[in-house]
Amino acid sequence: MKKLLILSILLIVGLTLGALTVPRMYVQKLVLDNGQDPVVTADSGRSANEYILTAQIVEFPDSIMSTQTKPMHSIAVKQVGDGVRFPFTVVASVQLGNFGVDWKPGMTMHMVLTHRASGETKAWDIVIPEGTALIKHLDNPITIPPWSRQ
Repeated sequence: MKKLLILSILLIVGLTLGALTVPRMYVQKLVLDNGQDPVVTADSGRSANEYILTAQIVEFPDSIMSTQTKPMHSIAVKQVGDGVRFPFTVVASVQLGNFGVDWKPGMTMHMVLTHRASGETKAWDIVIPEGTALIKHLDNPITIPPWSRQ
């Protein structure tokens, strides 16, 4: 009986550990086509209402996250910075560990950002680099809608 209990506990622990994914954060700076930061609302604990961000690991077609269905710590468009030591910046952030799949370096993450008011979109891909450290793209911003009317 004691052996059965120990085997059951080991099985439960093994299944739990097998379901864990590796956490890794991707952060991408976002700007408008005039170089300015987009206007985003700062709702506490929520992604910006002005945009919908979806992300997918291309190699796993069912691995889709969206700001409409996932909490802010999984996927978000938000303003970061304190305005003093670090200037206010608007970023897209995605926690790769929350896809629920075993992502690997070299895989592609596809993102689509939709501006709610205009319906305009911007799509981009990144190849997941080696390692597990923060993937920080603050020096090469992505230009997002709404697009200027010229």
